[in-house]
Amino acid sequence: MPQYPPHRSPDDEHPFLTPKGMRLQRMGRKDTPVPMEFPSYPQLSPGQPPLDDSGFPQELPPEFDNSHQWHNAVPVPHVDPFDFKLGQDAPIHNVLPSLKYPRPEVVGLTSLSDRYKTQLVTKPEASELRAIGRLFIQVNHDPLRELATGSAWITGPSTIVTAAHNLYDFTSKTWSHAVEFHPGYDYYSASEQPTCRITSCYIPRGYFDNPTTNNDVATCFVDRNIGDIVGAQIPMQPVVDNDMFNHTPVTIVGYPAGSGFDFGKQMWQSVGDYLFGRSSGPNDDYSPVMATNFGAGASGCPWIIKDPDSSSYVAVGVTSAHAKLRYVRGEPNLQSLTSPFFGQRMFDRLNGNPIFHEFESEIG
Repeated sequence: MPQYPPHRSPDDEHPFLTPKGMRLQRMGRKDTPVPMEFPSYPQLSPGQPPLDDSGFPQELPPEFDNSHQWHNAVPVPHVDPFDFKLGQDAPIHNVLPSLKYPRPEVVGLTSLSDRYKTQLVTKPEASELRAIGRLFIQVNHDPLRELATGSAWITGPSTIVTAAHNLYDFTSKTWSHAVEFHPGYDYYSASEQPTCRITSCYIPRGYFDNPTTNNDVATCFVDRNIGDIVGAQIPMQPVVDNDMFNHTPVTIVGYPAGSGFDFGKQMWQSVGDYLFGRSSGPNDDYSPVMATNFGAGASGCPWIIKDPDSSSYVAVGVTSAHAKLRYVRGEPNLQSLTSPFFGQRMFDRLNGNPIFHEFESEIG
């Protein structure tokens, strides 16, 4: 386990896992999936072209293998890496199909706007969702520069979780100067809302060598017992395998900052189809990819489900980035977000030998 700051000890409750999550992590037991009622979208069967009213073309291009070889489309002799129209025919590697989309190559052919439902969260203070909040990030020492924003959520009395890239810029190799967390943030609220400052964080060591999605997570300590003040926590719970996403409804909640979301002034939630799992190599876990129109500002927001035992919210993901199928140069992002896979390897990286960083400054 990491070296805890002075106000906590290894004998305390785990700072970000549920008791059930600890049990799953230690035992590796597969939990009973939660039944899910899927919306009445047209279903795709192996070898069957999409229906006309599904939003996909009636017939697939002849280059696609119309068989059970779901992981790879048949390559064409030449693909211009700058032309995505040609790049659509490039092979698909390291993709785990979902049950609903057994032929992942069709996912990027048309808009996914009918594959998710996004809406404003009304009165988050009346539910456990008040544990979710907005981050304000001072990226350097210049207080006159506009603050960056992200999302995070409370996992314990004095701990929150977010995406690692909200705290450390891999491109510039620099840490954010100061970060504030505002749980249940509502720009239009007339009542005073609690805030706290991130004082330190743990990030998997591998993120600093290769910032792949499965390393893009940070557990953070704050300067107040914010979980007690807010009276709500959403602890993390391990996922045994990607089949959970096939059968369990997952809600992404946070503060997307685009103009269509009123620039992140209030909390939003999005529920969409599980599209596929995406790994960075043969020995990597498959990061889940969900359909949504969330964008910038949603980085770090939790993916939550209702725990069937406690009927409370638990987090099974954290927003990392948009997803693509092939990562061909010029390929546009899908209407989707991806999360680290909350499996044994990710928690081992967090608990094993992570990088510890202290934030010495306040915003301003």
